[in-house]
Amino acid sequence: MTINYYHNKLKKIKNFKNMDLLNMQYKGHDIVLKLIDSSEETILLITKWRKLYRKNFGSDFEINENKTRKWINDGVLSNIDKIVFMIYVNGQKIGIISTSDFHEESNSAILDTMMKDPEFELPGLMTTIEKVYLKWMFDELKLSKIRGFLFSDNENMMKIHEKCGWKLKEVVPIEQKITNEGTRWEIIRSNESEYEITRYYNLIELTREDLMKNFNEIKYKIMCG
Repeated sequence: MTINYYHNKLKKIKNFKNMDLLNMQYKGHDIVLKLIDSSEETILLITKWRKLYRKNFGSDFEINENKTRKWINDGVLSNIDKIVFMIYVNGQKIGIISTSDFHEESNSAILDTMMKDPEFELPGLMTTIEKVYLKWMFDELKLSKIRGFLFSDNENMMKIHEKCGWKLKEVVPIEQKITNEGTRWEIIRSNESEYEITRYYNLIELTREDLMKNFNEIKYKIMCG
């Protein structure tokens, strides 16, 4: 994999470790995004949330603390292509948001996992965080566009994305395949499948222009990076 601006930027941010990346105010609450850590508290929280939202992920497997710890250390902190931030509200860890899968040819990356503790309620919070994070991706990672995908039946998340300016590019059929660890949903590349089609992915894209149409009222500060 070519080392480029995107990968160098992620490496630089990871070197800051426990420093705040972004800071913003939302309805009187202090919102901070900080590089994910491998503390026991974080491992327990991520494991809990991953179990709660397992139907919204493209892969499924036995979820436990050991796998979460390995994912954080090997799949994120040591991964040149992926970065994950913990979301704090008034010092409380309430969710994560992440970026991965850089494509050099299109100068694009994916808005990856965005997940919030369902027990924490603050209406409109994740839409605001997503908008700020997407602007950070465009401004600081110098991307030309941002890609994404989600299950077509995940209507709540699609509504959040649409408020941020995402456009639906394609709806594609998927089928569930057996893997060494569990199962994975994969796009059907041909017109035929040995199984009945039961689910679809929404393939979505975002440009900076579409994001900024509804961004003027949001204020935030980049703390590092």
